[in-house]
Amino acid sequence: MTKTMEIALAITAPRRLAALKSFATLDRAALLAFLDDPQLAELLPHGAVATHLYFGSEYCEHLFPNDADLTTALDQAERLGLNFVLPTPIANDGLLARIVATVDRLPVGAEVLANDWGVAQVMKTQFPRRGVVAGRQLAKMIKDPRVPAPTWSKVYPSNYRAAPYARLLSSFGIRQVELDIPPFATPDAFTVNDLDVAVWAPYAYIAKGRICKIGSLGQKTEDKFAPGRACHRECLGILEREPDAVVSGLRTYSRGTTMFYQHDAAMFGALRGAIAQGHVKRLVLSEV
Repeated sequence: MTKTMEIALAITAPRRLAALKSFATLDRAALLAFLDDPQLAELLPHGAVATHLYFGSEYCEHLFPNDADLTTALDQAERLGLNFVLPTPIANDGLLARIVATVDRLPVGAEVLANDWGVAQVMKTQFPRRGVVAGRQLAKMIKDPRVPAPTWSKVYPSNYRAAPYARLLSSFGIRQVELDIPPFATPDAFTVNDLDVAVWAPYAYIAKGRICKIGSLGQKTEDKFAPGRACHRECLGILEREPDAVVSGLRTYSRGTTMFYQHDAAMFGALRGAIAQGHVKRLVLSEV
């Protein structure tokens, strides 16, 4: 890991903010205790200290922070000396208005993680001095855990390999992109045309939809698996373990509308190689 690499902690559930109060600083020991994943010890050398706090969801508009939770998150970031990052999902008009109101509350130096071109446009036109980062949903790459061989990534390379896409991001003032570790990754997978790269570990998102299985459990039969239902954030308390991918053996999970896989040893090896070669500006540590 280079000395200048940033380390971020990503939190979605508001209840997890309370757990931060027991830490005076987010050093290596605190991060490992908070995330409780022994794999991460290989990525965090002694002396590592968190620099950023992400709070919110990239995948569901119902999980966008309310005022009280946002205040708590901002207070914790300030207390721990962390730069704040606001993740945002694909946004309808109503959510876009909430995002605008929320960005107005963010401190100087805070960033917005955009997964929607409309959000990126609003950031460009209304908040040109704010930092905006391209989220993982704008990174089109093969991440299906059923992929049987590395040739698939050559047939369908990342959109960040295309110079016109880098120019598109630049037109929105985007200078940093966020990536997952794909199956059969090599260190050069994190080399992006003149853009800074943040990589998430130890979970990657596979795909998302609009239908929440957990949220449908208590609904009448005719109302199950339909959009527009009232959300009670059931997903924050229930994680579904899906069958392991047959080909790769990767562990897969579902939370709400989104599926994830857990990185294996080969993926961690590719990430360590990318870090050693200086390709990774920021490491984002997350819970599933």
